[in-house]
Amino acid sequence: MTDEQENQLIRESGRGAKANAFLSSEIYRDAVTKLEAGIIESWKSSPVRDVEGQTYLRLMMKVLSDFQAHIKDIAQTGKMASVQLEHERSLAERARSAVREFRRV
Repeated sequence: MTDEQENQLIRESGRGAKANAFLSSEIYRDAVTKLEAGIIESWKSSPVRDVEGQTYLRLMMKVLSDFQAHIKDIAQTGKMASVQLEHERSLAERARSAVREFRRV
């Protein structure tokens, strides 16, 4: 693995950790819950004939859902980068160990 590839994995791992912290924060959870509840309440109280308003509310729910999915994707990518980084480091350590053993013989 090149230094550039390792640095990219480190960056992705860090972004993933930040995304995880963000997703698990009380402020984030409260904000999403209140936004979702507000959109649903607005939809429930909208007149049946207000098709344009209901379409707008549905779009708002879609944007909220897409936002959440994007943050979760960053978190998942970070987890995978951490696993790959650990794997690469383990392989490098095993290679160094094998070389040391070979030199002893």
